[in-house]
Amino acid sequence: MSKRGAELFVLLMIISVMLTGCLQATRSETIIIPDSGNEAATSEKNELFNVKTIYRVMDKSTESGMPLGWMDQDALLSLFGEQTRSASLDRVDYPYESHLKLRNADVQENHITLSPNGQTVASIVQRDDVTYEVNLVSLTDQKQQTSIGRIPNEQIGSVKFGWSNNGRYLIYLTRSGVTGEAQISVYDTTGNTMKGYTFTGWNPKDTITSVHIADDAQSMAVVKTTDKLSYVQFGTWNGNEFASKYEHLVTRDSDVEWIHNDQLAFIGPEGTLYAYDRRNATLSILIEQIGMFRLSSDRKYIAYSQDKDTLYAASLYGNNVLNKTQIFKGVVPSQINWSPDNGKLLLSGLKAYEQDQPRVVIAPGVISNQNMVIEFK
Repeated sequence: MSKRGAELFVLLMIISVMLTGCLQATRSETIIIPDSGNEAATSEKNELFNVKTIYRVMDKSTESGMPLGWMDQDALLSLFGEQTRSASLDRVDYPYESHLKLRNADVQENHITLSPNGQTVASIVQRDDVTYEVNLVSLTDQKQQTSIGRIPNEQIGSVKFGWSNNGRYLIYLTRSGVTGEAQISVYDTTGNTMKGYTFTGWNPKDTITSVHIADDAQSMAVVKTTDKLSYVQFGTWNGNEFASKYEHLVTRDSDVEWIHNDQLAFIGPEGTLYAYDRRNATLSILIEQIGMFRLSSDRKYIAYSQDKDTLYAASLYGNNVLNKTQIFKGVVPSQINWSPDNGKLLLSGLKAYEQDQPRVVIAPGVISNQNMVIEFK
């Protein structure tokens, strides 16, 4: 056999062996097609959840405040001296070791809330023995204080505040203890206008836990408790009345967040995080067995707790929760709050063993919560 013929024979043998191997072993690949074409690779997103530093808020101070939320990407707004005559709203700047007084805080207990965009504080102040006022204070112009409504003394215990995610709309609810009728007020901080609605479908014995309004102010959700069962009730406006459209069982004091104007997220009694879309009346499961959750302001990320004291962060794509990453363990959260740039998380809560023990009071009205800021790389 010639040299050229021998080379051709060897080449044919190699090809034959390769084909035989391919026939004997099949290969399979799973291709995941994202819901939309503009989604980036998940491996890159996951890097956002690598913890860089954990700061203990006011850890080296003998004073203790109650964080209300983020003023900007580096500063917290906290209430100091709650339930005292010297209560104040203070700015706590990075690295969260000291605070600067912004203004006095003449507020009623549990009736103060910071808008999600960090620009406005809503609170209830007492004007006389029978009248309370709902006040708004601008943090961008500290001299601006606006009274937007009055509340009779007998209804003060029923007041519930809520903000739209964009920080534009404040909603507050008051109820008659006799008829159960609710008065719902929606204030537009951009247009400085107020709209009022009523709802007569609640039993006087129902307890309203929280109220939530969508960014377009066209939809509302409330969490209520009836006969020891809690529900989230979703509805829209019908003229000057609230019209209920959907109801679902939830865990008591469930977190509720608008994913967008047509979709609502809440926690069922079994600990499942659901998303309800009113456009097609679809209920989707996002995560199972969670304690609480919080979405970032742009709705791209979610932080949530599992096993009581373990905190996770993940990416939210449509109805998919991806890149689950454990970021902290040891505190049962009472508050989770994303910074405006998604680079940090404010975490407040108690250690697991402290929940069953008497709470230590550091100052009048201030409980020994663990407050920390988790910074991502």
